[in-house]
Amino acid sequence: LEASREVLGKPAEEVNCIICHIGNGASMAAIKNGKCVDTTMGLTPLEGLVMGTRTGDIDPAVPMHLMSNLGYTAQEVNDLLNKKSGLLGLCGTSDDREIEQRTFDKEPVGTLAKKVQVHRMRKYLGAYMVALDGELDALVFAGGMAEKSHLLRTLVCENLGRLGLTLDEARNQAEGGRFSANTPIHSEAAANAGGAQIWVVPTDEELCIAQQAHALVHAV
Repeated sequence: LEASREVLGKPAEEVNCIICHIGNGASMAAIKNGKCVDTTMGLTPLEGLVMGTRTGDIDPAVPMHLMSNLGYTAQEVNDLLNKKSGLLGLCGTSDDREIEQRTFDKEPVGTLAKKVQVHRMRKYLGAYMVALDGELDALVFAGGMAEKSHLLRTLVCENLGRLGLTLDEARNQAEGGRFSANTPIHSEAAANAGGAQIWVVPTDEELCIAQQAHALVHAV
């Protein structure tokens, strides 16, 4: 949020944004007036987006079916949903670099996995735009996969101009589409006409954890 506030040049309490933190684990969050009002993760990281090895959202009856009809134990179901599903379960690998190459090569199974991953992200993107009452300042991509994959960002933003999200592909694919600094990738013309900004904002999870732990310890 702090990095998003800085690139937008607004006080934190005025920021409305949707953050896509996409790595092997993945989540999205809706930020309204500087506060997180929704996130894709639930009690555990299993809920929400399709990840490297996690299912994301599934029918809650699936575990019961696996145990009652197919003889799985609770531990086996847990391992299946957390360690053997997601992109790995869909196409045999959790390595997004390989999946993207298979997508570029139009290999059917790898392409399907990428489509499922993106479909789930776009589903939450639409829901979160509603949660923000349509008042979106920026869509922010963070995390290893989102920072390094121009294809992922292109597919997520595809044909969303009517919703105020227009990607500038020249910007998106600059430097091979792999960014290590805060980088705007939206169409300036569209943003100036009232659309949302789109940014790649590299994250430093270890630093964030350390800062929050420091603040917590010194607040006691």
